[in-house]
Amino acid sequence: MISESTINGVTTRVIRDEVEWNAMRPDWDELFAASQCTSFSLHFEWLTNWWRTYGAAYAVDGLRIVTVWRDAQCIGAVPLYLGRRTIGPVGVRELRLISTGEATFEETCPDYINLLCLPGAEAECSEAFWKTVDEMSWDRVFLQGLPEGSVLLRDSISDGRPCRNEIVRTGVCPVADLSRGFENYLQSLSSKTRRNARRFMREADRNGAVFELANAANADQFFEDLIRLHQDRWTSEGKPGCFAAARFTEFHRRLVRAWIPAGQAVLARLSHEGQVYGVRYGFRFQSTFFEYQLGLKRTDTGPFHSPGTTSNLLLMRTLAERGVTSYDFLQGPLSSYKQPFASGENQLVEFAAWRPSLNGFVYRSVQSTGRAIRKVLRRVKSTENSENTNRTTSESESLGEQFEGAAPLVQDA
Repeated sequence: MISESTINGVTTRVIRDEVEWNAMRPDWDELFAASQCTSFSLHFEWLTNWWRTYGAAYAVDGLRIVTVWRDAQCIGAVPLYLGRRTIGPVGVRELRLISTGEATFEETCPDYINLLCLPGAEAECSEAFWKTVDEMSWDRVFLQGLPEGSVLLRDSISDGRPCRNEIVRTGVCPVADLSRGFENYLQSLSSKTRRNARRFMREADRNGAVFELANAANADQFFEDLIRLHQDRWTSEGKPGCFAAARFTEFHRRLVRAWIPAGQAVLARLSHEGQVYGVRYGFRFQSTFFEYQLGLKRTDTGPFHSPGTTSNLLLMRTLAERGVTSYDFLQGPLSSYKQPFASGENQLVEFAAWRPSLNGFVYRSVQSTGRAIRKVLRRVKSTENSENTNRTTSESESLGEQFEGAAPLVQDA
């Protein structure tokens, strides 16, 4: 089913059916190729793969793909779905960007979701989008992973309408500039970082490291190596690892099989004498590479001082030789290790708007109460841990005093 309206000379169509969405793939692909907001998270394959994998679990009220047309040409699109968020018996209808909103253990974490549109058509597409969203039925709009300069944030929902809008900074994506080649990039780093980088790369060459990119024939094996190394590392720390989630794993297995042959996904493997020490996984679109996930061998011995840094540098060098000019580390918990290798960073934000409703009011009240309770519990737990630490330290000091001045049990010869 498609709902349609005309606003200021352009036509907005809301697609709610997967068959109709698939039918417009040529238009979507053409728009994706022309847009200046291109990102892996806006590619048709990423979005439809998510819908097939996660849609039944999260998009319970279906698709809401907003497309903007000038005559027969699609000039803008925003991929949305309508889901439900519940706390106990209280639920709200939530309009979200496709590939966001999953439970933490299986979230795909897309960055740079945005308005996909033709250059020069940003303003009219944004205006048409928000007017169309206003006409939809929802309690909350929640858009995550937006770049800070997104044109969607220039309009949003009008202050004159009965909504509360909020924009929050959520994280940064460190980015390395490879536009002048890999050697010039190294020269731009601090002297300490540059010195270590060269040492790690010489070490890899000297020890006969094998660094290779996956192709269609071996992509499945590289992907299994990534899963094994990633899971081994996290489970050894008592954590499940993202590939423990069946939907997450299947989602990326499909992407690897579709995108490795097309050159849109990259799996890079570092090995030595048949042992795999690191696998890095990411996506390339136009001249930008987005580093998404990695797996590293847990070892204190071996031919590499740092398999992670070594594989990262070798991948940057390889991609720079193949025309990549920007290496985006994306946001994540490991951003501290990325900072020394970054030339700059991109800010990400999220946008939220609530409509006044009883359900929304109760939901937010319960949510706020839950946050307050968790905050108190964390404070109590922190206090208990601090007291236990102080008690242990006091007992250790007391024990130390008992032995102070005593003769050593083993004396030097």
